[in-house]
Amino acid sequence: MGVKEQIYSLVDQLPEAAAADVLDYIHWLTTDVETLTEEQLARVQRGEEQIARGEHVSLAEVRRRRGE
Repeated sequence: MGVKEQIYSLVDQLPEAAAADVLDYIHWLTTDVETLTEEQLARVQRGEEQIARGEHVSLAEVRRRRGE
């Protein structure tokens, strides 16, 4: 089984919410790389600062909140 066939098989097993996340990621992979604007870069930097201060939610917690 080829790589794409394996992907199709696994995607078929995903709950709808997880499939939406995969779709977002595939869209990201297939779009042209863009340079961040000053505003976008500032937002990324603020997010990194929040993470450094421990102000974040783990993936496990996100999944728990979503009922996964």
